[in-house]
Amino acid sequence: NKKAGENMVTLYLTEEEYQILSDLLDNEWDRLDYLACDDNGNYYDNDYPDDAKRANVIQKIWNRH
Repeated sequence: NKKAGENMVTLYLTEEEYQILSDLLDNEWDRLDYLACDDNGNYYDNDYPDDAKRANVIQKIWNRH
């Protein structure tokens, strides 16, 4: 389901690096908990579209792992 111009990147992380990144994503996710979700599971907010984009990217990352 790659979109045009979307590249996949493989990261090799230590357990500590992985934990730090996971914690950062968790904290960012908590900050975005105000967003509405549509019937397809996509987050949106017309006033803050960048926040909605971030939430959707984080959701995609979590769904992969």
